Amino acid sequence: MAPDPRRRRFVMPIAATASAAAVIAIGAIAPAQAAPSIPGRIAAVAPTPGTTGKPTERELRKKLDALNTEAEKLTELYNKARVELGKAKNAVREATRQAAALTAQAAPAREQLSGFAASNYMTGGPDMMFASGNSTEGLASSAYLAQNRASVVNALQARIDQATKAQQDAQATNAAAQQAATQAEKARSAAKAKVDEVTKQLDKLTTTRVKDPKSGFTAVIKGSDLPAKMTRKALTKIGSPYVWAAAGPNSFDCSGLVVWAYAKVGKPGLPHYTGDLYQLGSKVDKGDLRAGDLVYFGGSLHHMGIYVGGGRYLHAPQTGDVVKISKVSDRSDYAGANRIS
Repeated sequence: MAPDPRRRRFVMPIAATASAAAVIAIGAIAPAQAAPSIPGRIAAVAPTPGTTGKPTERELRKKLDALNTEAEKLTELYNKARVELGKAKNAVREATRQAAALTAQAAPAREQLSGFAASNYMTGGPDMMFASGNSTEGLASSAYLAQNRASVVNALQARIDQATKAQQDAQATNAAAQQAATQAEKARSAAKAKVDEVTKQLDKLTTTRVKDPKSGFTAVIKGSDLPAKMTRKALTKIGSPYVWAAAGPNSFDCSGLVVWAYAKVGKPGLPHYTGDLYQLGSKVDKGDLRAGDLVYFGGSLHHMGIYVGGGRYLHAPQTGDVVKISKVSDRSDYAGANRIS
């Protein structure tokens, strides 16, 4: 006997595919999140017009200022792109979580509906669909149950179709955000490379080397910011005697040398006390020390000096000694460093 087409109309296949897995909630499906504002092609830093011959320090500083400004703008574009990328990834993760719940809810109804259809097809039992014999006056309870499950499956299938589109939109948004972040990072890196290049040129124009005749150590000071200027001034006092509580011009204690040198380069009035000096400026990690940073020793910060590069520092050590360059590693009580600009 040919199967009654009315018995098969309730069998609704579900596309349980991986693509339906990154979808949406059981309830109403919200529109896909709008793609983030993605900058188009991020331009590299515009070159500064060159000068004839060797550039002066003033020209290099002007160029460096322009490059730093552009680098800051590109860094903020990069930061924005990273935020947008994070949002896109979170949306995909949330859709995947909700899809698992949707798929789990659809599975039992689908399996039971398939079981009803298979039983009807194999037995050909009319009472599976109708109340008695060939009567069409009312559906049997099993047929009514099958019809309800078919309705559930139909509704879930519609949501899965919507979910597939939502997933595609989310993936496109994520891909666009990833591309924007990559472009922004490349532009930022290119800008930083230009800044580093000009900084190196500037350092060559403003590099000072001073050798301590007593210790034989050499200090190499680059740049012309305030800490570098202070260090150059302090280096002129190599060989001056240590005198407790002295702050120049002919004798010094450890903090007095720093106070005197800063005053000579336009920053007078610093406290003549290591504990107060340590509270100024910004703290510097030992691995990030550069010439002009102030280094401190002892649990009570009872001694300090001026870092001069190469693991060495300038200081006024103790009574009977003179201002000199020593190795930081010669002391085991290193306590920290700061930078006063």
